[in-house]
Amino acid sequence: MGDKRLYKSEKLCSKLEIDRLYAQGTSIVAYPLRAVWLAVPAGEGKHPVAARFLISIPKKRIRHAVDRVLLRRRTREAYRLNRDLLNSVVAQGKTVLIGFNWVSNEERKYTTIERSMRELLNKIATAATNDNEQ
Repeated sequence: MGDKRLYKSEKLCSKLEIDRLYAQGTSIVAYPLRAVWLAVPAGEGKHPVAARFLISIPKKRIRHAVDRVLLRRRTREAYRLNRDLLNSVVAQGKTVLIGFNWVSNEERKYTTIERSMRELLNKIATAATNDNEQ
């Protein structure tokens, strides 16, 4: 069992990278999440990571801050436990930038979020590896 911590290097914080992600990225939906992703060459750093991600739970969809925080935590936990699905991307020398956006108007259980997360990560991993082969 590998290291399951979430490191700062895995979080997408750069405004330039976020703008680039949403301008050039590809969108995939697995309700209640939508993922926008972009494969880029692996950057220089101490810890090469498979993916850098951000989570957005809009106030327009989920009105109460307590509920937004709960959904953000559930989504982050689902990503943390299933990020190993992206290991095939690292083997090719790429990093994937991913933005997870909440598209539902109501709260969802963790099991629903995790199922959606697995589906999204599988789709991203296969698409990112297929892009490199062509």
